[in-house]
Amino acid sequence: MLVTLADMKTYLNISDNSQDTFLTQQLNLFSEAIEGYCNRIFLAADYVQTFYPQDYKWIFQRRLPLYHFPLNSVASIDEDGTVLADTEYRLHKPTGFVDGLEGKYFLGCIKKTIVTYNAGYVYANLPKPLQNVVYALVQEAYNKKSAGIALNFGTGVQRVSIPGTLSIDFDYTLTQDDRGNAFGILLGSHLNVLDQYRSERTLVSGTIAFVE
Repeated sequence: MLVTLADMKTYLNISDNSQDTFLTQQLNLFSEAIEGYCNRIFLAADYVQTFYPQDYKWIFQRRLPLYHFPLNSVASIDEDGTVLADTEYRLHKPTGFVDGLEGKYFLGCIKKTIVTYNAGYVYANLPKPLQNVVYALVQEAYNKKSAGIALNFGTGVQRVSIPGTLSIDFDYTLTQDDRGNAFGILLGSHLNVLDQYRSERTLVSGTIAFVE
């Protein structure tokens, strides 16, 4: 989750456990939606990524594009069983690129290159605007639930009440939802904030897996 349950409860000023199940479900929902929209995983994890030369139009690459970033460390780069010395490459950690040094080229006359690395943010360093989107979305869902409003009623719901007479719920932003995006209904007006964290990187070659 991009925001912990404890931090979410502090934000909402909730001291008991009565809403834990609901809040956990919403935190998971919106964290997954944000990562889906941004096409990346934000929290740090270990990965193994395999590159195959035949998947590239041009071999002898000076740069390996790792799928996940920011890059924290590279444990090893293995070319057909030979582990490269760290003097043969350098890391550009913000973007997750590995560059060859002193005439070093990747994906040449070899069968595959396997990179074992760690990438992503530790929780304390997650971008604050990103986390603020989670806080806002979960708070909105919690407020709807508390008011007895259906969670799927729209992204901006207000209740107008005249005591003893009537209570009206109305949606004032439903027409502004970005319905052209798979996550638009869930993320609504926050897409412009999330755009700065979107990755256009695609796994064009090989395979990638979490390290257990």
